[in-house]
Amino acid sequence: MADETGPASLSDDRVRVLNRLLYAALGLAGLLVLVGLLFVWGDDDRGGTITTVCGLVIALLGLATLRALRARSESARRLVITTAVLLIVLSIFLVAILVGLLTVIVGVGLLVVLLAPEREDA
Repeated sequence: MADETGPASLSDDRVRVLNRLLYAALGLAGLLVLVGLLFVWGDDDRGGTITTVCGLVIALLGLATLRALRARSESARRLVITTAVLLIVLSIFLVAILVGLLTVIVGVGLLVVLLAPEREDA
C-alpha cells in the first residue's frame, strides 16, 4: 500500500486546487497590507500595524507553501496545514474587517482540500 502522507499522494487536481486557494490567500495578504497602510494613514496606528503584519506573514508563508507544492517537496503537506491554521488563527485579529472572514474561509478550504479523501472514479 502506498504511503498516504507523502507529497506523492497529492494528485495533480488536488495540487491545482491548492494552488488556487494559495493564490487567493496571497491576494488577501496584499489586500491586508493595503488596508493596513490605509489604517495607518487614517491615524489608526495599532490596527494598521496589526493588519499589515498579518498580511505580510500570510504572504511569506503562502509563497513558501506555493514553492513547496510546485516542487512536490516533503514539507508541502505540513506547509499547507501550517498556512491553513495560520489563516484561521490570524483571522481572529482581523474580525473587524471583511477580510478576516475571507481568510478563515480560505484557511478552512485549504484544510478540506488537503485532508479530504481522494475520489475514486468509477
